[in-house]
Amino acid sequence: MSGASAFGSPWRRAILGASITLGVAACAGDPPPDAEMARADLAVSQAEDANAGNHAPGPYALAQDKLERAREAVADGDNLAARRLAEQAAADAQLAEAQARSEVARQNAAELRANIGTLREELDPRGRPTS
Repeated sequence: MSGASAFGSPWRRAILGASITLGVAACAGDPPPDAEMARADLAVSQAEDANAGNHAPGPYALAQDKLERAREAVADGDNLAARRLAEQAAADAQLAEAQARSEVARQNAAELRANIGTLREELDPRGRPTS
C-alpha cells in the first residue's frame, strides 16, 4: 500500500480528526448546570416544606437521590449528566410537593365534612330532646 496509512486516505484522516476534535470540544464545552442545580435545590426544599416525606415519600426520595447524584456528577465534571439529573430531581420534587399538598387538602376537606356533619346534627331540631 503505497502512501496509505492505517486510517486510509488523507480525507478520511481529516474527517476523523475533525470528528474527534468536535467530540472533545462538545464534552469540554458543556457549562456547569448552576441554574438547574439551584432549581432542583429549591424544588426539593419546597417539597420538604410541604411535608412530602410523609405525604409523598416515593417521589420525594427519588428527588433527593437524583439531586445527590447530580451533585456527584458535578464533582466528577460530568456536567451533562448533572444537568439531566438536576432537571429530573426538580420534576420529581415538584410532583412530590403537589402530591403532598393534595393529600393535605384531602385531609382538610374530610375534616371539614366531619365538622359540618357534627354541626348539622347539633342544629337539627329533630335530634334535640324536648323539654
